[in-house]
Formats: sequence, C-alpha cells, structure tokens
Amino acid sequence: MDRKETIVLGAGLSGLSTVIHVGGDWLVLEREGRPGGLTRTEDIDGFLFDCTGHWLHLRDERVKRMAAELLPDGLSTVVRRAAIYTNRSFTRYPFQANLCGLPSQILRECLQGAVEAAVRRAGRGGAKPRNFLEYANFHFGEGIARHFIVPYNTKLWGVSPDQVTAEWTQRFVPVPDVAQIVDGALGFSREAMGYNATFLYPTRGGIETLPRAMFARLPADRFLFSTRPRRIRAAERWVEFGTERVRFDRLVSSVPLPELVDLTEDAPPALRRAARRLRCSVLRYVNVGLSVERPLDGEHWLYLPEARFPFYRVGSASNALPGLAPTGASSLYVELANDQAVPDGDVVRALAEFLKEIGTIQRDSQLLFAAFREHPYGYVIFDRHCARARASILDWFEARGIDSIGRYGGWTYNSMEDAILDGIRVADRARKG
Repeated sequence: MDRKETIVLGAGLSGLSTVIHVGGDWLVLEREGRPGGLTRTEDIDGFLFDCTGHWLHLRDERVKRMAAELLPDGLSTVVRRAAIYTNRSFTRYPFQANLCGLPSQILRECLQGAVEAAVRRAGRGGAKPRNFLEYANFHFGEGIARHFIVPYNTKLWGVSPDQVTAEWTQRFVPVPDVAQIVDGALGFSREAMGYNATFLYPTRGGIETLPRAMFARLPADRFLFSTRPRRIRAAERWVEFGTERVRFDRLVSSVPLPELVDLTEDAPPALRRAARRLRCSVLRYVNVGLSVERPLDGEHWLYLPEARFPFYRVGSASNALPGLAPTGASSLYVELANDQAVPDGDVVRALAEFLKEIGTIQRDSQLLFAAFREHPYGYVIFDRHCARARASILDWFEARGIDSIGRYGGWTYNSMEDAILDGIRVADRARKG
C-alpha cells in the first residue's frame, strides 16, 4: 500500500491553497476533470459565466500578496453597484440603510419600525434574539424585516428565517444605527456599507483564472482528476479510490461534510446521525445571454424579495467587466428561489417580463438563451441543530488527523478568501507538527 504525507480531497480553492503551502509529499484527488471546484467559468458562445456571482473580497495581507503574485496586473478593482427592486421601485443596497425611493406607506412602516426597535434596544427591553427573524426585528424593526429581510431570505434558503439562527450574520449583514437608517430614508446616505463595497475580479478570463494560476504553480502529476474516493478508514488512515488504497499521515477534505461522513466506514452511528441533521439549500441558477449592452441599468446585481418573481437575485458580471460578454451583448446570472418550484419555461417567461418591466429589454427576442444549471449545495441552513452537529463532526475528524475545510467541507458561509485561508491554516498546523 502506497503512503503519502498529505492526501487532499478536492482541488477547489481550499485544496489548492493547502498543497501550495503544505510542502512535502502530497496527492490531490479531484472528482471533476479540472481544478477549481465551484470557482469555475463556463463559456457559452463567447459569454463567460461563473457559478453565479464570484467576486474576490480580500482583507488578509497574505492572500492579497498571493493574488498579486498569481495574477500580476490581472485583477481589476470594481466599486459595487447593487440595488433592491421591490414594489416597482429601486433602492440602494443594503435595504436597511437605503429606504429612500420606497412607496410612502412602506417607507413609513420601515422607518417607524426601525425607530421603535432602537428605542427598545436603548431601554434594553426584550430577550436576546433566538433566530434570524428575531434578529432582524431586533436590529432593523418589523417593517424592514417584513418588507425585505423575511421574504428575501425565505426565497434564498427555502425555509422561514425563524428556523435559522443568527450565527452567520456578523460579517455578512450590515447593521446600520438608527441615525444611518433615518439618513438613508431621507436620501442622505452616501456610505457604501457591507463587506463587499468594493471587490476584485480577474481582468480577463473569468474567475477560473485564479485556480488555474494556482494550479500552474504545482506539479500536475500529483493530481488525479476524474477520481472519486470510494472509502475512508479514519483509524487505519487510508483512502481507497478505484483499485488503489493509499495511506496518509494527514487527510484534508473539502468534500461536503455529510458526504465525508458517508465515505468514512468507521464513522460511529452518532456521527452519522449528526450528519443527517445538516441542511443546505440547492443552488439553482440560469446563465442568460442578452443582445443589449447594459442590463439592469448598470447594476452588478439586484435583490428581488417579492414572491411574484421566481428568482431572488439577478446579477450581471458583464456590467462589472464588459469583456465577459461579446461586443454589443451582456450576460446575466439568475438565482432561482428555493421556496417555490417553477417550470423552466415559466422562469424564462417571468424573467423576460421582469427585464421588460425595468427597461432592460423591449422584446423577448433580445433574450438570446437561458441555460439552466443546478448544484446540490447552495447556502448552509444554520438551523438550531447545525452548530452542534457541525462541531461534533469536525472535532471527531480533527482528532483523527483529518481536516474538513472550505465552504461545504467546513459547512459554513464564507468567501473565496476564507477558502484560501483554510488551506493556509491547515498547512501552518502541519508544519508545527
């Protein structure tokens, strides 16, 4: 039986980062035919599509240096343009800090609720929020929760926000104070709030340019593509794939956490029960080509909370980088709602009507194609079981020299930078012994 110091399952960003930094004798198994995982770019008739929006938000100096070395002069800085479309009105993102432009009655409800919530917080009244619905009411008030937070996130997850904890919110949900909410309601807001106010993106070639550059730094003969692990024995430290069985000193996996448990033959029944408690939305989206140059009035993406639309977000990567679409054309990625099942033909008709409603197209024929895509893992659902189940699984594997990392390996909500950092941290621990 062969032996490797490190075996890595998955050649996405976290797996590639691991082997770039870990050194020694390693082997990567990747079930797809190329590296990158979900950080990939699809070419349809000259339109370049990522797996929905993949924008780089870099804060860590190590990752910034790495990106600069991998893609010298190859990253463009983009200032975010994002909006919400509801009640036939546009407001800036984030909704809670940009209420100006809403119909007067809805504006009144949102602003009144925000002030009442601020008064309650100042008086320290009310219990600590137990779920995301209570979190939204506590920080933003009932109006903002009812008109945006609840309907939008219900479409995204496919479950009500009262089934979701607020565990994931700290970095990803901007929380303006009441003065900022009032300024935004009066149209005085000029502050770009949120972690993604600006972002980076490869100047050419789509987001897959990044993992391709990472892969180019590594010996290709240490990668086995189109290869899936069949079985893992944690106690005996081996992985089986095809007709081979290879021992490891350490195993690093970015395989979705429930699948890793399923692969592990000696995982105890309690671990398997914990894995069954982990829930995730399905990622269903549509790649769309348009014969217009500037869709969505130039916005990079729009949030759509209303139930009348069978999609919760529509984005245009070509609005950020025009080279992602042919001259005179543009692209959209359309993320489909998880709280309703709508036939593909109805989705296309609804999309065409929406685009006409906002003035992006005048005729159905300007929608050139709609390519439907689906991935079984979208957004982790942080329900009341998630944190305990996730921790018990990760702790069990870590105690046996197995690190489960990345968005789905770590069963979390994170960015591409976080995936790269996961690989760096694993390598740091490995070097320290």
